[in-house]
Amino acid sequence: MRVIPVLDLKAGLAVAALAGERERYDLLRGTPEGCNPLAWARRFRDQMIAAGQAKPPALYVADLDAIEGQPPHLELLSSLAALEVSLWVDAGVQTPDDVPQLLAAGVDTIIVGLESVSGPDALTAILDDAGAERVCFSLDLKHQRPLGNPIASWGTEAPVAIARRAIELGVCKVLVLDLARIGTGKGIGTEGLIAAIREDSPASLELIAGGGIASPSDLQRLARNRVDAVLVGSALRDGRLRLADLPPQHRPGSGPLSEGLAF
Repeated sequence: MRVIPVLDLKAGLAVAALAGERERYDLLRGTPEGCNPLAWARRFRDQMIAAGQAKPPALYVADLDAIEGQPPHLELLSSLAALEVSLWVDAGVQTPDDVPQLLAAGVDTIIVGLESVSGPDALTAILDDAGAERVCFSLDLKHQRPLGNPIASWGTEAPVAIARRAIELGVCKVLVLDLARIGTGKGIGTEGLIAAIREDSPASLELIAGGGIASPSDLQRLARNRVDAVLVGSALRDGRLRLADLPPQHRPGSGPLSEGLAF
C-alpha cells in the first residue's frame, strides 16, 4: 500500500485544507517550505525516495481554483512535473475538453471528481480520450453523502452504486474521499463503503482512500480493507505520521500489504 502526499493549491500557493470548507483554507505557515508548493513537492519527493518509494513517486495535487471553475494553474503544474514526481491532479475536469491541457502540462493521472464531472457520458468520453490508465474517478463525499447532483446525473445518490457504475464504464482507479474528514485527523470514516466497493470489484481495481488520516493505525485498517494507496496531507506535514513510526511489516519492501509504502 502506498502513501501519496497531498498538496492543496489556492491562487497558486499551498494551503491547509480543513473539512472541505474551502473558505477556511489558509496559507501553510510555520515551516521552511511555507506556502511554496514547489518546496513542498521537493520535500515530499525526497522523503518518498529516501523511504524506498519507486521512482517517480506520486504526488496528489488539488487545484482548488480550477475545481471552483477557474482556469487551472498549468504553468505551476508543469513546474511540479519537472521535479520528477508522478502528478495526480484534480483540476475540476467536467468534460473531455478539459483533459488535453492537463496532459500537456505533464499530469500523469487525471482525477475526475464526482463533484465536477457532468455525468457518466462525460466520464466515458474522458476515458476514451485519455485512456483508462490515466484516469482516477474520485467518489467525492461530504459526511458520506455524494457531492454534486448525483440523482440528476447518475440516477442515484447511493455511493456504492455510483462507484459501480463508474467501474462498469471502464474506470480502473477509484478514490474514496470524504471532504468533511480532510485535515481533521479523525480517520476516513468510509471503511464500510470501501469494503463494499472492493467486494464486487475486479481484482485489478486500484482503490485509493483519503481524508482524515492521522496515525499508522489508520493505515493498518485500510490495508486490511485491501486499499492500494492512501492520500495523506496534514499528518505528513506536521509529523503526526512518519515512516519511522510504522511497524516493520508496514515499511517499504516488507510484504504485499505494504509494497511501496512511503511518504
